[in-house]
Amino acid sequence: MCIFDADCGICQSSVRLSRRLRARVSFVPSQELDFTHAPVGVTPERCRQEVVFINSTGDVFGGAAAVAQILRVSKVAPLGSLLDSAPVLPIAQVVYRWVARNRSRLPQACAVDEAKSNG
Repeated sequence: MCIFDADCGICQSSVRLSRRLRARVSFVPSQELDFTHAPVGVTPERCRQEVVFINSTGDVFGGAAAVAQILRVSKVAPLGSLLDSAPVLPIAQVVYRWVARNRSRLPQACAVDEAKSNG
């Protein structure tokens, strides 16, 4: 299961792309999730900061690691394995965190973040 921010244009585009790549993942907007039954470590705060992926055994991944896991169960699985590799994942996490912190400045900004910056 992938938990994403439905108010985020980048997240929405990523979900559409994942579906086109036939990722075998259920996508759940964080705004619709009952966090009282969520796995340990899956909080509303975390889901506002990063995409979260929970695999079939209950392991929880966030940020670039979550993206890697989603790609691993899609038709571009080798790309997910590459992203999840030791030399690439730490760099991808840095890039992911930068995008997440600056998403309100990017072309597909989040409506929530736009409201904060305009208010």
